[in-house]
Amino acid sequence: MDPQPGLSEVVDAILRYLHSHPEAADTVDGICEWWLPVHWCVDIPVVEAALARLQAQGLVRRRENADRHVVYSRPEDEAGPRSAQA
Repeated sequence: MDPQPGLSEVVDAILRYLHSHPEAADTVDGICEWWLPVHWCVDIPVVEAALARLQAQGLVRRRENADRHVVYSRPEDEAGPRSAQA
């Protein structure tokens, strides 16, 4: 069994995923399941800490949807053509 990755490795994996999937948006559970390598077993608090670090650096956007679920994505100004100003 692989050891649990460290915080920096989780941060890097999330950034790689967002680079490859710029329109991605998901909950912490979804990020654990879909954004991280399948062979990793990462505790939710580690993913939450990685997302908090990325949010503090302005690399991830945190928002609460109408169902009160917290969803993470790239910041609007990082998302590409949708954010272009006329």
